[in-house]
Amino acid sequence: MNQYIAKKNDEIITGELSRYWTQRGERLGFGSEPIRAYVRARIGDEARLPHEPISDMPELDLGRLRWPLPSPDVLEEDWSDDPTVGCFVHAEQPDQRAVLFADHLAHSRGEARLAVSDQRVAIVYPTKLFGRNDSVFTTFCETDPRQVRVTAGYVGRSVPPPQVIRVGFADGSVLLLRDPMAAARVARY
Repeated sequence: MNQYIAKKNDEIITGELSRYWTQRGERLGFGSEPIRAYVRARIGDEARLPHEPISDMPELDLGRLRWPLPSPDVLEEDWSDDPTVGCFVHAEQPDQRAVLFADHLAHSRGEARLAVSDQRVAIVYPTKLFGRNDSVFTTFCETDPRQVRVTAGYVGRSVPPPQVIRVGFADGSVLLLRDPMAAARVARY
C-alpha cells in the first residue's frame, strides 16, 4: 500500500472512530487499519499458526474464508516476512490480555481493529458484522491505558523492514500488529 492511500485510510479511520466510538471528553489516539491476515502466536511453549481463538467469541457473519494458509516453513522470528500473517502475539499463558486481543483479531478475520484513546485500549468491530445496526462500532477487551504500553517499531529481516504497532500489557504479554503507518499513529497517542 502506498503512503498516500495509507494516509487517506488513516484519515477515514480517525474520523469514524472519533465520531462514532469515542465518548464525551475522550480523545482518540489512533485506530489501526483492519489487518486482513492471520495471527501467529507463541503461548508458552506452544506455537500457533494460524492462531485460533482460545476464549469464547461472539457469533459473526463473515462468509466463507478465502485466504491462503500461512507458510509453515517461515521461521517464527520471520513472521513479518509472510504476507499472510499480520499479527503476532507473545504470552506465557492463554489467559493473558494480548491473547484475548489476538483472539478477536483472528476470529474477525481482520475486520476488527485496535482502537486507542486516552481512556481505553480496545478491540472494535463494525457492528454490522453481528447482523445489527444499532450502533456503528461494538467494543471488546476494554483495557485501562495505564495497563498498556503502545510503541512503534520495525520487525523482520526484510529491507525495508515492516513497521509494527507494539502493544505491551502489564501482564507481560505482547501483541504486534503490522501497520505501514505505525510510527505516525503511535506518535499521536
